[in-house]
Amino acid sequence: MITAVTDRATLETLLGTMRDVYTEKIRAFAEGYGFGYDFCTFAAQDNTAVICSYYGDATAALTCELNDGQAAELAAYLTFGQYKRVLMPFSLCERIGLSESASKLFLMKCNGDVKKTIGYDKEKPATDSPLGEIYKIVSSGFDIDRDMWYTDTSHMLRHSIARAYTLAGKACAIRMFASGGISYVSYVCTRPEARGAGYATALLAHICAENAANGAETFVFCEKELRPFYESAGFGLAGYAGEIKI
Repeated sequence: MITAVTDRATLETLLGTMRDVYTEKIRAFAEGYGFGYDFCTFAAQDNTAVICSYYGDATAALTCELNDGQAAELAAYLTFGQYKRVLMPFSLCERIGLSESASKLFLMKCNGDVKKTIGYDKEKPATDSPLGEIYKIVSSGFDIDRDMWYTDTSHMLRHSIARAYTLAGKACAIRMFASGGISYVSYVCTRPEARGAGYATALLAHICAENAANGAETFVFCEKELRPFYESAGFGLAGYAGEIKI
C-alpha cells in the first residue's frame, strides 16, 4: 500500500540508515520544504520505497526488497500520471519492469584526484554571484523552466541546503545538498564561448576539495556523452540511474 508521509519522524523511520544520493535528495527536500505543501509531497510504499515529488519531478529510493506484488504496484503508481519525471536507481527500474522506458544516466563519484586547471590557485570561485547571473550560465547548457529553477534554487540557497559556485563569471555549479556524507552537484555548465578552457574542471576541483574537507563524497549524474568529461576531471563510475519521463 502506498500512503502519504506527512512528518519528518515518519520519513526518517522509513529511510532508516540508508544513505545514498536518492535518500539524501529526499532528505534535502524534507529539510528545505517540510510537509504540508501541494507542490512538494512525500509518499511511501509500506517499508520498501520512499518517493518525493517537487512540482511533479519525483525521486524514488528503495529501502527494502520488493516482492512481485509490490513491484507491480510501485510501477503503476509511478507511471499513473501524477509525476512528470521520476529518477531512481536503475536497478529499481529493472525490478519494477520500467527499464525499457527509462533513460540510463551515469552516477559519477569524485575519486579524490580532480584536476586543477587554468591557474586554480589564482582564480578563486565565488559563492555570492547573483542568481540571475548564474541562470544565464545554466540556461546556456540546460533546458530548464526558469521560474521553477529560480524558485527552488533561491529557496534552497536561503535555507543553506544548496550552495552555488561560479568561476570568473564563465562557469557555474550548484551543490544541491550535502547530507549524510553525500554531496550531489548539478548544473555544471560553462558559457559557450569559454568552453574547453578548463573552467568547469577547476570549479569541480574546488567543490570536491571543500566537500572532502567536510567529510562528504561528491556525486554527479550525467548522460553518456558527458562521461568522458567527468572521467577526465577525476570522477569514476559509481552506478546507474533510471529517469522515466511520463
